Amino acid sequence: MSTSNNFELKRLLNLPALIFAVFSCGQIAYGQNEQQFKSLEERFSYAYGVDLANKFKAEGITLDVVLLASAMQAVFDDAQPALKTGEVQATLQAYQQVYTHKKEADWAAAGVKNSEQGETFLRNNAQQPGIKVTDTGLQYKIIETGTGQQHPAPTDEVLVHYTARFVNNTEFESTHSRNTPYQVKVKQLIPGWSEALQLMTKGARWELYIPPSIAYGERGSGDFVGPNAVLIFDVELLDIL
Repeated sequence: MSTSNNFELKRLLNLPALIFAVFSCGQIAYGQNEQQFKSLEERFSYAYGVDLANKFKAEGITLDVVLLASAMQAVFDDAQPALKTGEVQATLQAYQQVYTHKKEADWAAAGVKNSEQGETFLRNNAQQPGIKVTDTGLQYKIIETGTGQQHPAPTDEVLVHYTARFVNNTEFESTHSRNTPYQVKVKQLIPGWSEALQLMTKGARWELYIPPSIAYGERGSGDFVGPNAVLIFDVELLDIL
């Protein structure tokens, strides 16, 4: 998983030149159906517009779609755009700086919030019945005991089912929803996971409460795990391969 603070604006702004007119004369057509697209070009135009808008929206970027359509129409009509090439590049660079600074500020604020919430959660959770705490700060609860005596080594591959969620109980990943167990080497996992698996035996099911210091830390991971996030995993060790 890539880190969350690798902001996507530069990639979004560096779009391919091969884009047909997404909007026609500033008019946005909602509810288009298959019969209204008279050619693959029209269908692609609409599909690219949807895809592009979703990407900008996911990054928290709002656009004036009328101006966007006007600019694209000018380029495709070989007309003179309202901004010269140098002005276009300068504007994109200026927006990139503002956008990056905002994302960095938002990321830092999220880190403080997650840290405070996580510390409170772990402090309270450690007092709950059945919770064990290791020297690294890993907390776990045994839901089902395993069979046998073998514990996975760091170099072993394991087959697991798991559900991952945050301290607010929001689920962000699950092998159960895919109906496909996860196969991985123990040493390739985040430290908290790796530590717990080496204590488990085949068939065991534990709930792990992993502080950020042995999870993804300040960097987070991907689009889901923010900075300083405490993670909760319900892990079942299906097999040691």
